[in-house]
Amino acid sequence: MVSKRDDPNYSQISGHIPSEMAKDFKIACTRRGVSHSDGLEQAIALWLAQADNHFSPTENQGVKKDT
Repeated sequence: MVSKRDDPNYSQISGHIPSEMAKDFKIACTRRGVSHSDGLEQAIALWLAQADNHFSPTENQGVKKDT
């Protein structure tokens, strides 16, 4: 089985968030029994689905749609 790190269909991202939020995220992942990577993937998927002007990277190569 290929790990996500070695899978060409996955990319690494990073950013800075408040320390308390990072701690809460790690605790939530542990309580739910998911890896930080899977928790982040789920959170981003939900955020994109809820965004007013979300984009489809496969359609637009990361460019937001005009409304």
